[in-house]
Amino acid sequence: MPLPPEADSLSRFIAKNEIVNTGQLLFDFIPGLLFFVKDANRHFIYINQELADFMGLESKESIVGRPDSEFFPEDIEKSYAADDKRVIEEGITISNKVELITTSQRLIQWHITNKIPLYDSEGKVCGLAGVTRKFEGNTNALHRSALDQAIDYIGENYSQEIKLKDLAQVCGLSLSAFERHFKKSFHLTPIQYLNRYRIQQSCAALSQTDTPISSIAVDCGFYDQSHFTRSFLKVLHTTPAAYRKRYT
Repeated sequence: MPLPPEADSLSRFIAKNEIVNTGQLLFDFIPGLLFFVKDANRHFIYINQELADFMGLESKESIVGRPDSEFFPEDIEKSYAADDKRVIEEGITISNKVELITTSQRLIQWHITNKIPLYDSEGKVCGLAGVTRKFEGNTNALHRSALDQAIDYIGENYSQEIKLKDLAQVCGLSLSAFERHFKKSFHLTPIQYLNRYRIQQSCAALSQTDTPISSIAVDCGFYDQSHFTRSFLKVLHTTPAAYRKRYT
């Protein structure tokens, strides 16, 4: 069946030459890039080797025909499902979304994800393709070194009180300039980044140690356990206690 007129040049080239190894179009050779394809029912059709290793799978083929729910926690999987549904049902593109990814060790990492709809020869959405990589910001050359200092400062001092003016000062920027460049580069406000960094550190402590939750809260820079629980619930849609129970 011929492709529709709006098909792009790559689709036409693949169809014309009946290329059979499109899944290997460089995606297995880009370090740190996780690539996946799903059908209209949100079942995996293909993943690259990097994603298979990241998920702790024995082979790429072992995931074919299986849904996200078999691999990811319910609270995180619901977020994936909502985005997939919009891409498949509405034909929209998800661009540069910062979200949580669960590793094979059941730790969480922040990744930046893009998803696009896939169209069949009749122009109907038949699935989606996506790429995700570890979230490290997207700073331009002009502000990279300055913002890197803020990221380093957060990593070294997240257990203590950190004010926006402190971060702006270490970057040598005015408060307004710092907030503007940070949001543009990381797609998050400085406070959102700080809060998510603290939660990421707390997840490691919850799953890998027996430290009391109240102590983890303080160690990760939260005022108290109540503040920690509210922040944790807002981001991960579960409590620290439930997270610990699930992953230990």
